[in-house]
Amino acid sequence: MSKKISVLIIFCVQAILTYGQANVPPTIVADGNQMYCPLSQINVVTNFDIIDPDDTEIEAVYIQISTGYDMGNDLLSLTGAHPNIVTNWDANQGKLTLSGVGGVNVSYTDLIAAVLDVVYESTSDTVSGEKYFSFTIGDANYLPSTGHYYQYVADLGITWTDARQAAENSTYFGLQGYLATITSTEEAQLTGEQAAGAGWIGGTDFETEGVWKWATGPEEGTVFWNGGINGSTPNFAFWNTNEPNNQGNEDYAHITAPDVGITGSWNDLPNGGSIDDYEPKGYIVEYGGMPGDPILDISASTMITIPEIVSVTDNSNCGSGTVMLEATASSGTVIWFDADTGVQLSVGDTFVTPVLNETTTYLAMASVDGCLEGNKVPVVATIYSLPTVQSPVTLKNCDEDGVADGFTDFNLNELDDLVTNNNSSGFDITYHLSQNDAEFNINQQAAFPFNNAQSATVYVRIEGDNGCYEVATANLEVSTTSFQDGFLHTIEQCDDDVADGFNSFNLSEASQVFLDQFPSGQNLSVHYYSSLNDAQLEQNEILPQTNYTNQTAFLETIYVRVESDDNGDCFGIGPHLRLIVHPIPEFEIEGETVYCSNGDPVVLEIVNPNGNYQYEWTDQSGTVISNLTSVEVTSGGVYSATASSGFNCSSPPVTFLVLESSVADLDMDDITITDFTSNNTITIDPSGLGVGDYEYGLNTSVYYQDEPYFDQVAPGEHILFVRDKNGCGVAALEIYVLGFPKFFSPNDDLYNQTWNIKGFSESYSSRSLVHIFDRYGKHITSIKPSGIGWDGTFKGKQLPKTDYWFIAEMIKLNGEVRTLKGHFSLLR
Repeated sequence: MSKKISVLIIFCVQAILTYGQANVPPTIVADGNQMYCPLSQINVVTNFDIIDPDDTEIEAVYIQISTGYDMGNDLLSLTGAHPNIVTNWDANQGKLTLSGVGGVNVSYTDLIAAVLDVVYESTSDTVSGEKYFSFTIGDANYLPSTGHYYQYVADLGITWTDARQAAENSTYFGLQGYLATITSTEEAQLTGEQAAGAGWIGGTDFETEGVWKWATGPEEGTVFWNGGINGSTPNFAFWNTNEPNNQGNEDYAHITAPDVGITGSWNDLPNGGSIDDYEPKGYIVEYGGMPGDPILDISASTMITIPEIVSVTDNSNCGSGTVMLEATASSGTVIWFDADTGVQLSVGDTFVTPVLNETTTYLAMASVDGCLEGNKVPVVATIYSLPTVQSPVTLKNCDEDGVADGFTDFNLNELDDLVTNNNSSGFDITYHLSQNDAEFNINQQAAFPFNNAQSATVYVRIEGDNGCYEVATANLEVSTTSFQDGFLHTIEQCDDDVADGFNSFNLSEASQVFLDQFPSGQNLSVHYYSSLNDAQLEQNEILPQTNYTNQTAFLETIYVRVESDDNGDCFGIGPHLRLIVHPIPEFEIEGETVYCSNGDPVVLEIVNPNGNYQYEWTDQSGTVISNLTSVEVTSGGVYSATASSGFNCSSPPVTFLVLESSVADLDMDDITITDFTSNNTITIDPSGLGVGDYEYGLNTSVYYQDEPYFDQVAPGEHILFVRDKNGCGVAALEIYVLGFPKFFSPNDDLYNQTWNIKGFSESYSSRSLVHIFDRYGKHITSIKPSGIGWDGTFKGKQLPKTDYWFIAEMIKLNGEVRTLKGHFSLLR
């Protein structure tokens, strides 16, 4: 074991303070690079002197925590009696000012004595790292890491361009000023968190949007940011959250107001700023690094170091035992503490715990010179629990591989629950042929098939996800029990409604049959498999047992395994269960699909049966109408037949639809005639025709239409045909449509020789008359509508061609009178 040693080199920092117009500048000597013990006070210098051959007094000395300042915890103060010195502690800047009473200059002698009594302290017991202290005669903040000075200038509302010009017009002890360029974390803290106020700094993307450059000082032209809020920096940048966001030509960098986001960070603003927290309050001037600057030694610095733990190594153990923990300190030594009591336990980079039964946390602290205050870092000793195992265990299998030699295949996965007491979930379990192989997890054996001829003992490694493990011993034995030779149990089922030879079986119904083959009182269970290999290795078990569909149509053999539920011992194994699926009857029905109510009965008949069956016919009300292979039906409807086999397998019902139809029962009550109009129509009411599906023809028995309506029917006699679409016949009816010809020409050409009403039928009385008048209303003659009509004469003389009028009195047989009027032309 090696021990780390921290070496602290104490060095002297000498600075020459050039003050006034003296020929020989004063010199400050400050020593004080030391180790600090938290919750105590330490002088910031061990030696301090001001050497100036020309002057003996000065206005003030400024001491600042320039790097590593922790506002609210860090403090500089003056101890002892110094009647000629007054102090001012600026907690925001971390700066202590030593000056004369009443503002008068103070002698070097008094200042030297006061500086030697200035102490640093922290109220935090977790303080760590390094603290740098700067000493200077000017009020500007001095940063030792850059050698530059930083000064906040308040100027409410000043623009960035004006601030840039004002900064460049400033000097500090001959150093050229410029808007600050911030290139490190230490510089950002001093100019942001520890500045007297927030304001402009020297960054801008005015030249190219999104390319932020320093536009001032020695870093002028250096890019420090590319992009917007998700951009990146090639150097150093300290943007506030979601900045720079360029909300309205915001091209200039600004240290954000103290109450907005991250203290001391930056945001982008337009040249004139904005309002409230985004109104410029001033600017930060930086001095140093410019060409032509004089070499100044007006400042000095010292440093204290707080030892800290820079790394720890937790450790663990499987089960109870000791654990070695490690910690490394930045300097000094490591002290170990009990986390619960705070008692100091050990000193050194390593610590070996006492025997632990559970996970325990300890604390490590870096210490110099026996300091017992400081940040204590937790180091954890983890105790992982070991798997709880049962060992040794015995796994038995049946010797049913066809060779009675005491050797058979095992599925070592069955050992998992045996060795873990049915708690194998979450463990990595492997199988080995020796204890050594199991300990080192080498030469793993395949879980199946594993034959006990290879080894009768297997070593099982049970490892948790934390790497802790136990090894159990398992003995493999071959059972001497078995089923009787040729034992077979059969379960029979009828095919379901799909004739495919498959159905669902409840295998558990047969389990008691197999249990009865062995002596009772042994806590046995029955398991089913599709193959001998699966049954031997106990893989791919048929589950659930209550709903198994056979995998081979009509006939399948299942392998049965009976074993002990106490220890998994095999009692019997083999092809002892037979599943039979009997086919369901299949057949068809043939017969006429239409029954004509005026015709013969329809015969329905069983055809194409796939076996010799018993049948049952039912009508659509469910009434049994026959048990023969055929049946006569005298009405329409849905008829069904089912068949039953000798295995009591019944077919699903086979149905047959018989449509009932008939020839139309057609008479005049079914007809509506609209006549003696410009568009005579015939309408048939199908509701009184019968149960058939009808179509209609007028004056033709060849062409039919589905619509029971005819229009533009000429006056006179017609024949209406109604045909049943199902083939049950055609009905015909003579109908008459009343009307009259618009003209007639009695000129002996055999056409249109007389004039009379058309469509007169036997539904009208012979007493009906038609009266004809000339255009002046003179009665010419009266004729019967059943007669040959008027020949165009009056008292034997031909009348001239002109228009004539008529009034027809059509008397129906029931006495109803229709009076029809009109006029027609006589042509010569």
